[in-house]
Amino acid sequence: MSRLHLAEIGIALTLTVAALLFAALTVWAAEASGVAVADVWVRPTIGQGRATAAYMTIVNKGDEDDVLVAVRSAEAKSVELHQTTMKADGIMQMREAKGGFPIAVDATLKLAPGGMHLMIMGLDEALADGGQFKLILEFANTGPIEIIVPVRANAPAGSGAGDSHH
Repeated sequence: MSRLHLAEIGIALTLTVAALLFAALTVWAAEASGVAVADVWVRPTIGQGRATAAYMTIVNKGDEDDVLVAVRSAEAKSVELHQTTMKADGIMQMREAKGGFPIAVDATLKLAPGGMHLMIMGLDEALADGGQFKLILEFANTGPIEIIVPVRANAPAGSGAGDSHH
């Protein structure tokens, strides 16, 4: 193995450890506020596409009900809260959830393919598998929580999200 190859491996490992530590600190900060965020991931964009969907599990461990009212990112023009439902004729319909996603005390909100999710539009750059993306979740009571979202082609193991599309 050449020195250059070893240096590249060392840099990749250092960046991976730094990203994992940052993600752990982000989750810890969210839990300290009463909201826990887990199983976070965003799909890679397709081709030169500038839109994708993000998913996660949010648990309200606080003392009062809360609402995920908005999500933003400096890396995208807009992030919308979306709900996918099945119409009577069997056609899936995706709509923006204008009132946000409520989360009762001790309740879990699952954003997953085929259901509630975050629609990210107008990305500055395409997202590739293995990368990461920054989001700020805005809660009515908890306030803003910044998270780092890994870009993954498939749901994390144990998330229960499967591999269906949004």
